[in-house]
Amino acid sequence: MTDSYRIDSRGQWYHNGGIINRKALAKLFSDRALKRDEDGNYWLQTPFEKYPVEVEDVPYVVVDYEEKDGVIVFKTNMDEMVALDSDRPLKLFYNDKEEMKLPYIEIRDGLYARIGRNVYYALVEKYGAE
Repeated sequence: MTDSYRIDSRGQWYHNGGIINRKALAKLFSDRALKRDEDGNYWLQTPFEKYPVEVEDVPYVVVDYEEKDGVIVFKTNMDEMVALDSDRPLKLFYNDKEEMKLPYIEIRDGLYARIGRNVYYALVEKYGAE
């Protein structure tokens, strides 16, 4: 049987149809092996193996944020931290499931996180919608 990997729209990882319950394992895949090629395909890639990954939306979801020295720092479902700045601005992309444009931020190397609904509304409440 061929290994199959999938990341759903909530950022939950699956292997061969079953949820990967060990966050440490999903985080290891996420941090070290997840890649995106120039055609937009996702892969788990090590020096010795390469497996395709089906991604429903994007691999990450921003689940929280904090302000540090006047800079908004987002935290993803895989505990990655990324600062909102001129190098990493929010971008609006069309989301087929929601049928509207939603805010995303690049985590690294073409891998994006969707701003979670709770974070989006917290930011709107704090900073207003202009």
